[in-house]
Order: sequence, then C-alpha cells, then structure tokens
Amino acid sequence: MNIHATTVTARSCGNQYPTRDPAPGPAAAETVSVPEPRRTAPLLGAVFVAAEKNMVREVRHFTSALLAFWGVAACDRESALLIVGELGANAAQHGGTELAVRLSLEGMTLRIDVRDGGAHSWARTACSTARPAGECGRGLTIVDHLADRLRITTSGEWYVVRADLSLTPPAPHGGR
Repeated sequence: MNIHATTVTARSCGNQYPTRDPAPGPAAAETVSVPEPRRTAPLLGAVFVAAEKNMVREVRHFTSALLAFWGVAACDRESALLIVGELGANAAQHGGTELAVRLSLEGMTLRIDVRDGGAHSWARTACSTARPAGECGRGLTIVDHLADRLRITTSGEWYVVRADLSLTPPAPHGGR
C-alpha cells in the first residue's frame, strides 16, 4: 500500500499582486519560489443520495469537506457550494429518485456534474405553482453566472448538468 502525504499551500483569492516582506539587511538570502508539483491525474469525488430536498444539505457538506481537503481556496469553495446547492435543489425538486454529484479537479479547473433521473427539462423548468416574485426560477441563472462553462445533457432518463469553475491560482511562496 502506498501512502502519499501532500502539503497544500495557502491560496489567495483575487490577490494578483502579492506583497513582499522587506529584506532584513544586505546579507539576506534571496527567496526562491518552488513550483507546485503537477498532478498527473485529476482528483475525483462523488456522492449518491436520494433526490430529496433535505439531502441537498448533505451533498453541500460533502462538497465543502472534499474541496477543503483538496486545498481549494475558500472563495472558490463558496462558489462551488452555491453551484452544488442550486443544482442539487433543482434535482431534488424536479428530478427522479436519485441525485448524484461528481466532482473532479484537474489543474485549476473544478468540474461539477449533477445527475438526476426524471422526466423534466431543467432548461425549461419553471415554477409550477404561484409563488412570491423571485422565489424560484433563478437557480440556473446563478449557476451560469458563477461557472465558466455550463452544459446540460440528457442520456436516456438521466439529466446531467455540468459546471466548470476556474479556480484562483495559489499565492506565490512568500505572498500574503
């Protein structure tokens, strides 16, 4: 059995201009940043639950824990959790009996696949009963705004919504 330990560097959300600590004196050693090791295969995670509204919270907890374990920056985790929550709620409300969420991280791209079985079309789904203005119908718009790419596909009785999210690059060593 091979066991691999990895140290995850801190990431900075949106900080494209890292600051440097002032050198303590003329004899100070220069800091050399070492590139992060490249992953040879994507990181994968999946969860399968009943397509029920109360299970969406469990899917969000799974996603949060997995992304934190992978070292995804907090601001990127928030976007991913909003995407998973919206797509999971749609699947629970309009889908069949099973909800599957698959996460993959390859390079700096997080791919979120949410699959459900049901006789509906997420692209055309609207509120079926009268509700206060703004209470529904915005989920895919939110996801489309957060994701860099959004695609809805069908395969037999399954609907899959795929959202790709570009992650914030890690701060260089010595950055704040």
